[in-house]
Amino acid sequence: MSKLHLPRINSENLERINPLLLPMPWLVVILLVILFATLKYSSKEDSVAPQQAPIKIFPHTYVVDVEMHQYDNEGNLHYQMNTPLIRRFEVKDSPSDKDYSLFTTPVFMLVNDPKKPGWFVTSQEGRLENNDTWFILTQEVLARQTSEKQGEITISTGDLRLNLQDQFAETSKAVTMRAAKSQITATGLRADMKREHIELLSNVKGIYEP
Repeated sequence: MSKLHLPRINSENLERINPLLLPMPWLVVILLVILFATLKYSSKEDSVAPQQAPIKIFPHTYVVDVEMHQYDNEGNLHYQMNTPLIRRFEVKDSPSDKDYSLFTTPVFMLVNDPKKPGWFVTSQEGRLENNDTWFILTQEVLARQTSEKQGEITISTGDLRLNLQDQFAETSKAVTMRAAKSQITATGLRADMKREHIELLSNVKGIYEP
């Protein structure tokens, strides 16, 4: 059996060699090397390509030192809201239902009966969607009421949905409710402040000091 002897090729003279004069095995090897090098370089370029930064939305409007009052039909205060800053965001080039407003450290006072103590609700930030009646309060949310008979009652949670018009609040997060001689923890809460009815939803645990 005769053996096929391939000529030795000097890499320095590789550029001067006519591919048509090369034996077929050497031509295949050279093509594979070129293909591998091209794919490796392309993959490296893709891996170092910077990722596109997310698009930032800047406020469309600023309002500072805001104090807002809402009165009932008899002229009594229904609620009051104070905040040092409101930022209005428009998602599109023109107003749309996706627009929203952010409130910095808002303070709400809800009054149902002028003869009864009202509720004060505070948080680090509040958000109001366009054409919505629910405030979404986040970060260190605290609701507080003080009366002569019961003393001070506080409710703290991570976030809270608050409807000023109906004076109703709700959350699905962990809640801690404190009074003069008791402390109650739970998961989830519904509070009808107008009717002075608070419902703790689950995992309710309490401590009472006589």
